[in-house]
Amino acid sequence: MNKEILNKRGLSSYEVVKKYTAGIKLLGEEVKSLRNGRGNLSRSYIKTIDKDLYIVGFNIPKYKKSSSVDYDPKRNRKLLLNQHEIIDIKQNIANKGRTAIPIKVYLKGKLFKVDIAVAKGLTKSGQKQKLKEKQLDRDTARQIKEANY
Repeated sequence: MNKEILNKRGLSSYEVVKKYTAGIKLLGEEVKSLRNGRGNLSRSYIKTIDKDLYIVGFNIPKYKKSSSVDYDPKRNRKLLLNQHEIIDIKQNIANKGRTAIPIKVYLKGKLFKVDIAVAKGLTKSGQKQKLKEKQLDRDTARQIKEANY
């Protein structure tokens, strides 16, 4: 059972400026579904509603053994942060070209946590450059491994 859900799309499209860790307010059947490794962070983002931060677009499929009829898998879920962290994130988002995205949802003890990144969008050329660097790192690691044998 994989208890860690990554946002690979967000990591490839953005450059992380600052990271935060937050709790997330979930229903019982959502916890059970996440414990089974079901969930999708792609196309999700952080939004300010009233004075709180919410994760929007986080898809947690309905728990297989659940009997609830009116379950919304993409409902907005409240993030649990300190007030000074909320203010800091809002100020960072206010800068031009920055947004807040969830990077990872994972189990810590009995609680689910969300890693949030205030990120700056990459251009197409920036994304290509990032892929080239990643490939170069893989090639050098492979050459080092072959040289050691």
